[in-house]
Amino acid sequence: MDAVFTAVGRCAPQDVVANRLDPWHGSWFHPYSFVGLTVVRTPRGEEDDVFVVDVSFRVTGRLVVPVRAEFTAPGPRTVVMRITEGEGVASVVETHATPLTGDADPEPRTAVIEAVVAVSDRRGFALARAAAPALRPLMRRAAGRLWRDDLAYAERRRRLRAEGRFPG
Repeated sequence: MDAVFTAVGRCAPQDVVANRLDPWHGSWFHPYSFVGLTVVRTPRGEEDDVFVVDVSFRVTGRLVVPVRAEFTAPGPRTVVMRITEGEGVASVVETHATPLTGDADPEPRTAVIEAVVAVSDRRGFALARAAAPALRPLMRRAAGRLWRDDLAYAERRRRLRAEGRFPG
């Protein structure tokens, strides 16, 4: 099952990537979606850019799905999250930060394009696949809620950097 979400923010691609590669912000900024986040492993050097987290995705109320997820950055404006343990192993969320303005623009704009590919071996997932046309808008809405918060974070980061109050 798949869904794609796109949004535009007043920030640079580096601000989007920095947000996406900050695993600690997940349950702090998004308690409606994530609980119990623990960073299991951080990058170990220039050749190793892997973050591994244990986190529970909040489905509804107290119903959560615990997973282990791995975050990598295969390119300068791309972050990939893969579920490596738990429900939905091999599911992927790929996030691209695409500049819409030139590097020198004082008011940069960036498109965030996020593709979700969810998989599961459970028998019940066949029903979810069959309902994919109805579920895609819900998946996009969930991504939109997260990215409203995350773009606000990225935009604040860009403003602080422009004011000389943040490195980078």
